[in-house]
Amino acid sequence: MKLFPNTLFSRSIIVMVSMIILSIVVGIFIYIYFITRPTAFSSAQAFSQHINSVHYALANMQPEKRDTYINGLVKKGFLVVNRDQNALPGRGPKHHYEHVFLDYYSEMLFDKKAEVRFQYDNLLYSEDPRYVWVRVNLGDSKIWLATPMAEFDADWGNNLIAVLVVVGVLTLLGAFLISRVVKKPLKQLTNAAEILGQGKAPEPIDEHGTDEFKTMARTFNKMSEDIQKLADDRNLMLAGISHDLRTPLARVRLALDMVDDKIDKSLYDGMVQDIEDIDKIVGQFLTFVRDGVDEPFTYEDVNKIVEHTASGFKLEGKHIELDLGAIEKSMIKPIAMNRLLMNLINNAWLYGKQDVEVATSMNGHSLFIEVKDRGDGIPEQDIERLKQPFSRLETSRSDTKGAGLGLAIVDRIVKWHHGKLDLFSRNGGGLHVRVTIPVMLQA
Repeated sequence: MKLFPNTLFSRSIIVMVSMIILSIVVGIFIYIYFITRPTAFSSAQAFSQHINSVHYALANMQPEKRDTYINGLVKKGFLVVNRDQNALPGRGPKHHYEHVFLDYYSEMLFDKKAEVRFQYDNLLYSEDPRYVWVRVNLGDSKIWLATPMAEFDADWGNNLIAVLVVVGVLTLLGAFLISRVVKKPLKQLTNAAEILGQGKAPEPIDEHGTDEFKTMARTFNKMSEDIQKLADDRNLMLAGISHDLRTPLARVRLALDMVDDKIDKSLYDGMVQDIEDIDKIVGQFLTFVRDGVDEPFTYEDVNKIVEHTASGFKLEGKHIELDLGAIEKSMIKPIAMNRLLMNLINNAWLYGKQDVEVATSMNGHSLFIEVKDRGDGIPEQDIERLKQPFSRLETSRSDTKGAGLGLAIVDRIVKWHHGKLDLFSRNGGGLHVRVTIPVMLQA
């Protein structure tokens, strides 16, 4: 059994209790050394000077004049006298302040061994008269002399502020320690989650700290491992299926071409179109599986890649309106960028009523690639979902056959370039896709 439970709650309690105890200890220390002792010293100094003066006068005065002198001080309220030599007025010291007072008072008195006694109910707010009695030896007699105590007055303001400041600092220190305990593992988790969100495999999180953080790290590492394994299995499955489909598709197309003059023309064209659609879907599978993250960055002109990609569509008789702005060359993955443009333009052509515009521009350190169509658009609530693999819109834009990988491929390529993919509804109808990529100029 552990002496201290290794949980965040127990750690927090231990830290806070420790800070409170430390604050109390420091507060007591401040009270003793900055309130009690200075006040006791001032009181002892004032009382000792008064009693020492009286003792000096009595010791050097003729005995017959002592009573007259003492009675005069009593009448003026400067002194209280008890002539009973066997009396024990008041009591001995029992409070901390009285012991501290005696430490100073005895050193300052005319007789360091003189007996001192106290008479009051409460040091701060006593309703009865308060006296400090001292036994004076006059040679032929011993008497008790008492000095009336003035109202106890200490400078609480500044000292209280000091105590509050110390407690506040210690509390902040405790909060800092707690936040430090919590912040480090959470920062590791955040960084790992960002890497995982980019489609990469993060390094395993250190499994240390409190039980809660160990469980969190262990669970996240297991989740990351399972996701990576699931992605690998999916990619392997897609690659295998796509590869296996290509061969029979080629055979079917070859057989169809061999008998094209023996079947109905419309039936032949429909079958050819179906084969081409299946081949495009298989091509999307292979493109999605083919991880281009290892493709090196090269110094390229994006406008030339846009023109090259658009020319392929033009050869198929598809008109693409280009609006290429003045941009600088940047470090990009050219093959991946070509795939991005092909997917965006192909989606716009299929779903956008054959009215597609592609524009490029540059603003500061950002490169913009925009593809616009005049289709039915995408509802705002479905935009993020459609960036996920195999997600399709259950509306008129999904009437065309597809695997739901186009935007997922685009989003992955954009993330490789540390960019951003935005989809907007276009004024007048249609979809406006904007890719924003930070410009990385050649050194």
